[in-house]
Amino acid sequence: MTFFDTFDRTGKAEFNFPKTVVFRALCDGVAGLKGMTVESKDPASSTLHIKTGLSAFSWGERISVAVVTAGENMAALSVSSGAKTIFGSATVHGKNNQNIREIIRATSNVLQRCGEAWTREMEPTTTSHPTDSVVPYSLVDELEKLAALRDRGLLTLDEFDAQKRKLLR
Repeated sequence: MTFFDTFDRTGKAEFNFPKTVVFRALCDGVAGLKGMTVESKDPASSTLHIKTGLSAFSWGERISVAVVTAGENMAALSVSSGAKTIFGSATVHGKNNQNIREIIRATSNVLQRCGEAWTREMEPTTTSHPTDSVVPYSLVDELEKLAALRDRGLLTLDEFDAQKRKLLR
């Protein structure tokens, strides 16, 4: 007869977001889960350790979650749950799997709400958009042309100011 048993379960999920964004979503998602408490959080290694409370058949669980890079702008969430039970692993009634699913679901929900914005905020891209370089450069060109026309006497000061106001709107 087993008096004390550890019953481990694992789960994985991949997300189309960078590792830092997924870790932030994980932390926010777990914070909203009832019955789970963050025991430790390590942003440098993107790991989170969670504990759950006691139940009628379990001494609780220790859940470890790691976020790893799974490709360009992709990250994988790896969840491992170990429940300690008095009467053997058959008595946990699937609570490990349920907690794993809840953590993955909560992380996914946060990513759906905030992932795109956080990606722009936390992972600035080095690729410039055409409008980033064309509009400011074009505006400077137009102002220089107007100034040249003014300097050559082809525009009055009032005409120059009126055209400049139009460009700066």
